[in-house]
Amino acid sequence: MEVKKILDLIPNKLLEKLAIETEVNVFSKKLYGEVFFKLLVYSILSQNDNSLRAMESTYESLFFKLLSRKYHKGKVTYSSISTRLSNINPDYFENIFKVCIKIFKKELGDEKEQVIRFDSTIVSLGTKLLNVGYHLKGGDADKVRQLKFTIGYANSIPEIAQFYQQQQYTSENVALKEVILLQAEQDKKTIKVFDRGITSRNTYDEFTDKKILFVSRLNSNAVHAVVKKYDDDIKMPLETESLTIFSDNWCQLYSSNSKANNLVRRIEAVVNETKETIVFVTNITELPAIEVTEVYKKRWEIEVFFKFIKQLLNFSHLINRTENGIKVMLYATMISAVLLTVFKKSKKLNGYKIPVMKFLNELEIEIVKELVILCDGNEEKLNEILLCNTS
Repeated sequence: MEVKKILDLIPNKLLEKLAIETEVNVFSKKLYGEVFFKLLVYSILSQNDNSLRAMESTYESLFFKLLSRKYHKGKVTYSSISTRLSNINPDYFENIFKVCIKIFKKELGDEKEQVIRFDSTIVSLGTKLLNVGYHLKGGDADKVRQLKFTIGYANSIPEIAQFYQQQQYTSENVALKEVILLQAEQDKKTIKVFDRGITSRNTYDEFTDKKILFVSRLNSNAVHAVVKKYDDDIKMPLETESLTIFSDNWCQLYSSNSKANNLVRRIEAVVNETKETIVFVTNITELPAIEVTEVYKKRWEIEVFFKFIKQLLNFSHLINRTENGIKVMLYATMISAVLLTVFKKSKKLNGYKIPVMKFLNELEIEIVKELVILCDGNEEKLNEILLCNTS
């Protein structure tokens, strides 16, 4: 799919409609929601080291003026961009993100899968730089604040994204659980895959009671009692390319003071190369043990996604350190990642670095085409276009 077709799926009319619904342009004279959205996404994709000053330069560039000429007005400073980030309604960007997910999931419909991966990433800064966020306990932890970003990732795109700064979200039993329950409100059919961050037996019970299917890992020394074998007819061990599975049992899990209400499957295996014992846990009845391990293996893709947004989309660098600005940048980054992923998939490209370059090259070609059409070969008209809205 060409860049123009991808961008046309988020038309200006849609951006204007969402701007009205969220009142994002109230009291704004220059940086309307529509142009600010385009500025953020274009800067995220085009700047290797994005910053407020880089965004100021981007706003003044010819390419960006043509990309957003309907809304582009005069000049802006990096300080006004920072102020707008601090004050603009983040609901506008969250709503664009949600609409993008619906639109582009249809574009990736032939890749519909039954697994969604969940994980969190942490950004830490000194308390002198960051007023929001939570502290960790012990040592010099009171000098550092942390922010948590928790994502549900499926069909090669982040389908749900949340930002947490309150102390209780230090625990993945709180953060991951909340995002999984939010996603399950819309879709209970997909298998939720997460790492050992969730340890609460009550959470396992809640997922089972709500018919939320999950696959995770369990500490090998977790207290449990075998109730029955998963299938008496299956002979152990089972061999996969990387694992040897020794047991698959329905078990009762125990915590320090109580036991879980529902049984779970505890699948114990050894990594062939390292001889490490690993234990999988699931409430799924139908899947054979080997398929359960393959489902969990898919979780690695969210790790690759986090690496991509941190290294190529500059996600770990906070260009605005207010709660409002952080939320806006979260959704702008997720939208940028979705646009790039759809482009990459449609072009059958691998990796991320080359697709970013090709995406920007195609976008610039489209803008040049638009410039040629606008001036119709007239040099005087071309100069008028190049000089417009600079005062």
